[in-house]
Amino acid sequence: FVLFRIIDIVKPPPIRKMERLISGGAGIMLDDIVAAVYANLLIQLWRLFF
Repeated sequence: FVLFRIIDIVKPPPIRKMERLISGGAGIMLDDIVAAVYANLLIQLWRLFF
């Protein structure tokens, strides 16, 4: 959860761009979904290498 929140706050470039392109609640939800995917990817990579 903490990693997800950090990614959601920092908003790496693709997430920030998607949030701006899609307005309203859909953009906010998509931003959160992509941040969760990023967090999951980082966790899986961590598990794979460590």
